[in-house]
Amino acid sequence: MVDITYFCIDIEASGPVPGLFNMVSLGAVPVVRGTDGRWVPTQKDYYAVLQPMNDGFDPAAMAIHGISRAEMERDGQDPKQVMRELREWSLAHCDPPKARPVFVGHNAVFDWSFVNYYYVATGEENPFGWKAVDTKVLAMGRLRLPWFQTHKEKLAELLPRLGPQDRSLTHRADYDARYQAVILAELLNLDPPMPS
Repeated sequence: MVDITYFCIDIEASGPVPGLFNMVSLGAVPVVRGTDGRWVPTQKDYYAVLQPMNDGFDPAAMAIHGISRAEMERDGQDPKQVMRELREWSLAHCDPPKARPVFVGHNAVFDWSFVNYYYVATGEENPFGWKAVDTKVLAMGRLRLPWFQTHKEKLAELLPRLGPQDRSLTHRADYDARYQAVILAELLNLDPPMPS
């Protein structure tokens, strides 16, 4: 059996696709197996706002998260530095230390595409490789839901420990990553338990 640590990652973007648009911010939260065998989000997190790499800024996308291009240019970190930090931080927060880091997203294809693109574009090694877990797909299987019922509001109804989202914090990558980490832990901890 291979030990793994799940890393729930959320990104906010300046548009729909990497390469033409920017990753604006990134949040990450590890989910590990506790001493009782249940999965639990750790209290650790990673958050960064990035400097722009591309000229694409869709006004509708920018309105979702509220971080302006000027804020990105003024307060953002160098993308290469962020990707290096995320890799180092993820590897340092694997539990046990030799565990493999696994990327998790709520609609993982969107978040992973930006994260992987940024790893390639900056020449940094992607610690998550070419695979990801999607909590929406996991919810389909664990809760027997159709795809369009896997949104966070529905999951909050079905997973009592989840609770509703704080609307004043949604679309902030660190908050969304933390909320997603609770979703993942709740889905993994449902009976019957998921095999390791």
